[in-house]
Parts: sequence; structure tokens; C-alpha cells
Amino acid sequence: MKCLHGEPAAHSTTQNGSFWFCNQNPTCNFFCAEDEGYMYEKAITAWRATKQRHPRCGGQSKLAKMCVVKDLMKVNNGRPFFVCGEKTKPCSFWMWGDVQPLAKPECRHGLPCVVCKVKKEGLNKDRLFFSCPKDKESSCRFFEWAPDEQLGFFQSVNVSLFSNGP
Repeated sequence: MKCLHGEPAAHSTTQNGSFWFCNQNPTCNFFCAEDEGYMYEKAITAWRATKQRHPRCGGQSKLAKMCVVKDLMKVNNGRPFFVCGEKTKPCSFWMWGDVQPLAKPECRHGLPCVVCKVKKEGLNKDRLFFSCPKDKESSCRFFEWAPDEQLGFFQSVNVSLFSNGP
């Protein structure tokens, strides 16, 4: 078993069972119970395939901790996700670990667009789109539909909710 650094993970056994953990300094916060090793190896492989750097939580600026969805009843069972790595006072950082980021277009101000979701009832309800990040008064009114095949990415970002969207 290798930790998120790509180095061999340390192994230990206690009265509570056997587990793998990161033994590097600084730690990558890797921790895996021995009976979940196969699931974690698949999750780490999926994360490495994205070629993304190890995320850091915004609140603590620490390397995030990788977890895996372990509920067999959920469609996302086995999927990796990252949470804040701080043990005592974790922030609310959370993101999927197996999605590749999509380059957001720039608005007419030259700023990266925000992702919004149509809330208005109708054919486009819940559809995602890009728009200018500025407030309503200073917006350049940039608009572009998000590509449908890339929607998996948006599960890991904060989506602005518009009640009067397109």
C-alpha cells in the first residue's frame, strides 16, 4: 500500500485492528483500515489519473485528507473525496477526488466565470451555465451553457443558485 505521496505506507496493528497510514513528514493524512485496502487503492488510482495536485483546505491551508464513500447503498460507493485534514477544528472543505477540472471561460471583463444553476421551472431547470462573477449592477451579462458531458466536475464546486436564471 502506498500513501498519497506515492511512498510505502506504514502498517500497524492495535487492539482495534490493523491499518495503513502515512509515515512521511509532513504527512499527507493518509489513513486506511486494512480491510478497506482494496477500496482505497482503487480510489487513489482514480485520483492519480486526474493528475491533480494534492488539495489543500482553504481554512487551514493543510493537505486535505482523502476519504472513500463506503456506503454500498449509494451510487458513489468507492469514490474518493477530500476533506479538511485538521483533526481538532476542521473547516468545511470538501471535494471529489476523481474529477478533472474544467477550464471556465472568461467573461468580457477577463475574469473566470462562475458556475450557476437554472432554478426557474421549465425545460432548462437544474441545467448549469457560466456567467460573469460580478454583481448584477456591474455584470457584463456574459452567458454560456456548461457542456453536459463535463457535469461531473461541478459536483466539487460551489454552485450559485439563481431564481430568475435563463
